[in-house]
Amino acid sequence: MQGHPRIKGPRSVHDRIAIVGAGPAGLHMAYELKRRGFHNIVIFESRHEVGGKTTSRLYRNVWHDLGTINLAVTYDKTVALVEKFNAGFDIIPNPPSSIWSNRQEFNSAFEAFSVSLPKLLEASERYIALHKCFFGTYDGELMPRPSPDILYRVRGTIDDFLVRYNLTDLRPLFFIGFVVNAYGSLNETSALYALTFVPPAVVRSFLRPDRGLYRLRGGWQNLCREISRRINVEIRFNVNIKHIHRENGIRILFQEKHFPSLHVDNFDFLILSPSMNSLFGIMDFNPRELAIFTHLRNLYFLKSIVNSISPGRRALYPCEVFLYDLQREQYSVYVYINLHQVENNVTGLDYQQGRRENTDRDGSTYETSVYHQFGKANPWKRDVNSDIQRNLFQHLKDFNKGNPELVEQVTWSYYFPNFPPEAITEGALWDVLDMQGMYNTWYIGSSVSFESIESVFEYNHLLMKLFF
Repeated sequence: MQGHPRIKGPRSVHDRIAIVGAGPAGLHMAYELKRRGFHNIVIFESRHEVGGKTTSRLYRNVWHDLGTINLAVTYDKTVALVEKFNAGFDIIPNPPSSIWSNRQEFNSAFEAFSVSLPKLLEASERYIALHKCFFGTYDGELMPRPSPDILYRVRGTIDDFLVRYNLTDLRPLFFIGFVVNAYGSLNETSALYALTFVPPAVVRSFLRPDRGLYRLRGGWQNLCREISRRINVEIRFNVNIKHIHRENGIRILFQEKHFPSLHVDNFDFLILSPSMNSLFGIMDFNPRELAIFTHLRNLYFLKSIVNSISPGRRALYPCEVFLYDLQREQYSVYVYINLHQVENNVTGLDYQQGRRENTDRDGSTYETSVYHQFGKANPWKRDVNSDIQRNLFQHLKDFNKGNPELVEQVTWSYYFPNFPPEAITEGALWDVLDMQGMYNTWYIGSSVSFESIESVFEYNHLLMKLFF
């Protein structure tokens, strides 16, 4: 066995392996391990279903994604899984977006950000050259550990980096890539996340007419369901893990939800996919682990399926972005997607004026759309939740959405767990990588990579490559 000198993993194919979390990271890891001969795998899932942040709902004959949405041209690992576990999925181009700069005016992305295409192209070429100068050419998403000098050169926030290297013409690109995906603000997020998530290939894809973004018709959660069905590992649902001990093997104490009795199970190796800072009351993290993971911070992200009398007030595309309150008010509505119209490629005046509204089999002429909100405050606090609902329904009123009805609302805690710039500059991401397996534990998922489905697949692939 050859690999990273510090990476350790299961010693034998007979080892019992516990994976915490049946989201994309946990299911993909189970799949990769089974491919390599490991069959004694148990997945612990706190919810009643697989999928995690890929949650999808079939409503009015359309799959509404309440977590993962987009598929970029660089998502090689994701596309490979879609092809292998195909259950009738179609990949379709994402429609353009209309951007509202205030409650009355909307434009295309280029118009809204006043982008000069020649300046954007010139800045993109300089960014690509800088990226190659700093990190060279490498496989996967996470580059090899940069030198202290390079980490110093990319210190600070994304905004700091763009100003330092006279790349502010690229700010709209990073704003769309980060802020519109609820990855935090450019003046708070570490520049290293931008350089990791937006390598040269992604920059080039953004300059394509379709921005290189696609959508999975059929619901992302169905990909996870298909993986779980075919890999055939034991998944324990509705499990409330009370504590995990790692002295003399892995010992997991857990309850089945709605039942008080405490169960204990023993394993040889542990794989954690939830955000590490969500496990502080559960894991017996040691001082070295805590020295890294206590730096993690996160956002909260909500998606709401809403019915309303159509069409209300619309722009020209069924994906609309609302910038005017985004950086001023927590949990403002900042994205709206009308999936019926996306699926049928209804745009322009047909969309704006409701000329081709979809009528479901029940005869309903309601518009069914998904609204996005995110913030830093805990949405389960009563006052915060009140603000969230008030912002949502005020937005519906502002855009003349008559008789609004909330169908379903999903809240993601620990969304985009990330290290602050100073921790990244000290090498936190690579410190985690060096620690992999040291305590009979692998750390996977978005808190040690990035909050995208491709990122967690890439990180799992990196561990497979380094260990096997």
